[in-house]
Amino acid sequence: MAERPPLTRAHVLNVVLTYAAVASLWILLSDKAVEWLFSTPAQFALASTIKGWLFILITALMLYAMLRRRTDQTLVTPGVTRRQWLPFVLLNGLILALTGMAIAQNIELTRGKEVARLEAIADLKSRRITEWLDNREQDVRQIIESPRYDALHRDGLAAASSHEQAQWQTQLLDFISLRGFQGAAVFGPTAQTLWHTPGAGTMNTTLQDALARVEAGKVLRVGPYLDERGQSRLDFLAVLNTPGKASPVIALQIIGTDWADRILRTWPIPDSSGEAMLFRQQGDQVRYLSGLRYRPDDAALTLHYPLTHQTLLAAQYLRLYAGQGESRVLSGKDYRDTEVFGVVYPVMNTDWYLLAKIDKAELYQATFKESIWIGLIGLLVLFITNAGVILLRQHTRLQMAEQLHHSQSQRLEALQLLSAIADSSEDAIFAKDREGKYILFNRAASRFVGKPAAEMLGQDDMAIFPPQQARMLMAAGRQVIERNRVQTEEEYLTLPSGDRVFLATKGPLQDSDGRVIGIFGISRDITDAKRAEADLREREGLFRALVEQSLAGIYIIQQGRLCYINPCFAQLFGYDSPGALLGVGSLHALAAPKDSARVAELIQACEQDDSEIHTRFSAQHRQGEALEVELYGRRVDYRGQPAVIGLLLDVTEREQVEQALTHQADELRQQNHELERFNKVMVDRELAMLALKHQINGLSRQLGLPPPYPQAPTPPEDLPS
Repeated sequence: MAERPPLTRAHVLNVVLTYAAVASLWILLSDKAVEWLFSTPAQFALASTIKGWLFILITALMLYAMLRRRTDQTLVTPGVTRRQWLPFVLLNGLILALTGMAIAQNIELTRGKEVARLEAIADLKSRRITEWLDNREQDVRQIIESPRYDALHRDGLAAASSHEQAQWQTQLLDFISLRGFQGAAVFGPTAQTLWHTPGAGTMNTTLQDALARVEAGKVLRVGPYLDERGQSRLDFLAVLNTPGKASPVIALQIIGTDWADRILRTWPIPDSSGEAMLFRQQGDQVRYLSGLRYRPDDAALTLHYPLTHQTLLAAQYLRLYAGQGESRVLSGKDYRDTEVFGVVYPVMNTDWYLLAKIDKAELYQATFKESIWIGLIGLLVLFITNAGVILLRQHTRLQMAEQLHHSQSQRLEALQLLSAIADSSEDAIFAKDREGKYILFNRAASRFVGKPAAEMLGQDDMAIFPPQQARMLMAAGRQVIERNRVQTEEEYLTLPSGDRVFLATKGPLQDSDGRVIGIFGISRDITDAKRAEADLREREGLFRALVEQSLAGIYIIQQGRLCYINPCFAQLFGYDSPGALLGVGSLHALAAPKDSARVAELIQACEQDDSEIHTRFSAQHRQGEALEVELYGRRVDYRGQPAVIGLLLDVTEREQVEQALTHQADELRQQNHELERFNKVMVDRELAMLALKHQINGLSRQLGLPPPYPQAPTPPEDLPS
C-alpha cells in the first residue's frame, strides 16, 4: 500500500484559496441572477433562501472531494499539476464573471450618470427661469416704487406738460429696453388704454380678466398666452398707487419666446440629442410653452397633446405627479414619437414644468462603445493574468535574488543621493534624535548659523540660538514626536547675520520597524519674501485708502456697465453705498435725458477707439436735484478686457460761481461805461466855463474894467469862443 503524503501548509492554502474563489464567483453571479429573474419581494426572499442552501451543499461537496482526493493520493502520485490547474480555471472564470458584471454595471452607471446630468441641467434651467421671472417682477416693482416714474402715478396723463411726458416716456422706454421688455401700456380703472409704447399690445380678453385680479403692491404675471395677433405674450401687471384717486394699472409686455429659448436651447454636450422645454396643463391638454428643437416651425403655445397620452413624458408627469412639487425621472416618447427618457422639474411659483430629455438611442450608443472596451479590457486582463502567473512561477527565485541585489543598490544610491541633495540645497536640512541632538546638519544650515557641520553634530539648539528660542525649537521637536505627524510653521530666529524668518517643515524620523527615533526638518529662509509681502500689503492698503477716501468720484466701466465705483461716487448721486448705485448699470443712465446719449457715445468711443474723455454734462441726484458734473476718462485693460477708468467731479457750485462772476463782470463793464460818459461830460463843461471866463475878461478889458477872472488860463484854440 502506498504511503500517504503529509498534509502540508501549501495543501491547506490551496484548498482555502480554491474555496474562496468559488465562493466569490457564486456570490457575484447568484446575486445578480436572482435580481434579474425575480422582481417581487416574496420571490426574492424565497430565491435567496434556496440560493443559500445550494451554496452550502455545493461548497460542502467541493471540500469533501478535494480532501478525499488528497487523502487517497500517495507520495508517487503525480497529482500536483492537476491541482495547480484548478485555481487557474477558477481565476479565469472569476475574471470573465467580473467582466460581465462590469458591462452590466457600466450600463447602469451610464444611465445613472445621464440621469444625474439631466437632473442637474433641469434644476439649473428651472432655477434660471425662476430667477428671470423674479428679475422681471423686480423691474416692475422698481417702476411703481421709484420716484423717477412719478408721472406714471398721476391720473390723467394727458394733462401733463409735454416736457414731463417726454421725460418720463424717455426714462420708461430706456428702462424697459434695458430690461428686455418689448412694450408697456397703462390701463385705467375701467380697462381703457391710457398710454402705450409703439408696438405694444392693447387691451384683450386675457388682460381684461387679469385686471380684476391685480392687487396693490403685488405683481401679477399673465401668460404666456397667444394674443389677438397670434403672438406669444407674457405680461406683468402692477397697480400704480395714486393717492385719493382710482389707481391705473401698468403692464410690461414680453412678446415671443426668445427669453425662454436663450435659457433652454443651450446644452452642455455638443452633438447631443438633448433638449429642454417648458410645458403646462391647460384643461385636459398638455401645452408646450417654449420653442422646440426638432420642430422649429411649430410656434410656442400652438403644439398640444391630450393629457391621456400614454407614452408622452409630459402627459405622464401631469397625470401621475402634478401638484407634488417634486422632480421625476420618466421614460417614454416625446412629441416626435421617439423613445426618450428625461427628468421633469417644476418651475417655482408657476404652473410650468421643465422637461430635460435625451434619446434612448444616444444612451445605447454610448453604453455599447464602452461595453466593447470593457470586454476587450477583460480579455486583455485574462491574457495578462495567465501569462503573468506562468512567468511568475518560473522566475520567482531569480526575481527574489535580483530584487535583493537591486534593493541593496537602491539603498546605497539613495544614501549617496540624499547626501548630495542635502549638501547642495539652499534650505537648511537637519535631523535630530529623540533627545534633540543633531545627527544631520547640511552646508546651508552651517552657513546660516556660522558654524561647521562637524561641530554641530551631537549638540542641541542651546548651542546655537538664544535660550528662549532654543527652548521653543526643542518644544516643537517634542511635539512632532508626540503627535507623530508632519507640521509646518514659521519660526523667527536670531542668527549671526541678524533676525531672520524661516518656514520650517518638521516630521517624525522612523526606523525600518516604524518606531520614531527622532525628527527631520527643512527650513527655508523667507525673510525677504515676508518683507516684500508686508510692503505689498502696505502699498495695497495705501492705494485702497486713497481710492476709498478720495473726494473725487472714481469709476471703472466695462462693456458699457459700471463695474466699480468708490464711496464718493455713490455719495455724489445720493446713495449710501457703491453697491446700491451699481444696480443702475450704466453711467449714462445717471445723466439727464438731454446728455444721456452723448455720454454713452463718449464712453463707447473711449472703450473701443482708445480716445480720452473730458466733458461736462447734467446729471440727476437720487433726490431729484440737478447736478453739473465734469467727466474724465481713458481706456485701460481691466481683467484682460478693455475698460474705461476715470474721475467724476461735482462742479455744480463752481458752475454757479462762474455764472455769478460773469454777471458781476457784465455789471462792472456797464458801470465803467457810465463813468467814462460822465467824465467826458464834466470835462466838456469845465472847458466851456474856461472859455466863458476868457470872454468875460475880454469884454471887461474893452469896457476899461479890470478882468473879474485874472487867473483864468487861456482856453485852447480849438474850443468854441
